[in-house]
Amino acid sequence: MKLYETLKGDMQSFNLVHPEKGVLKYFYYPDARTVLIFRLAQWFYQNKLSRPLSYLCTMLNDLIAGVWIGPRVQVGKGVAFAHARGLVVNPTAVIGKNCLILQRVTIGGPNVVIGDNVALYANATVVSNVRGRASLHIGDNVIIGAGSVVTKDIPSDSIVAGVPAKIMGQVVAGEDDWVAFAKNRLAKKTNTTEI
Repeated sequence: MKLYETLKGDMQSFNLVHPEKGVLKYFYYPDARTVLIFRLAQWFYQNKLSRPLSYLCTMLNDLIAGVWIGPRVQVGKGVAFAHARGLVVNPTAVIGKNCLILQRVTIGGPNVVIGDNVALYANATVVSNVRGRASLHIGDNVIIGAGSVVTKDIPSDSIVAGVPAKIMGQVVAGEDDWVAFAKNRLAKKTNTTEI
């Protein structure tokens, strides 16, 4: 993992969530700190001599932000932890690029794989080990609604909600996924301020 390149992608996603100008937002919003500490934990973990520091970073994230995401979790660049309080992620989880994860999300059970451009809204739960099943796959460009409980595989380009989560609609990749939505919102805001 190239720490600088990964953090650069993470901060691009952070700027989509918090499009305000200025450098103070990186200190004000806990999202940037949480991602930075998590990425440092990953980097220390990969450099085996400094593994104790990786666990120290994980405990620091838990203490400061209430986020439990260990250094073994594989996360692609561009992750955004918006309002990340109460986040818990199983160490065997794999999370793709450009994922948005909000507060009180639980990614539990072994072998959960989450694709690219996935948005997990507040209090969503993704659990793989239901009735002995030990894996779960979420496709690309998926939106998981607030409070949803996902216990089955979700195909790409789906909107799911409910307990248990059911497919409620389809996402048009590049238009409706959270990254495209945030970029469109930002473009509209820029165009209206120029007028």
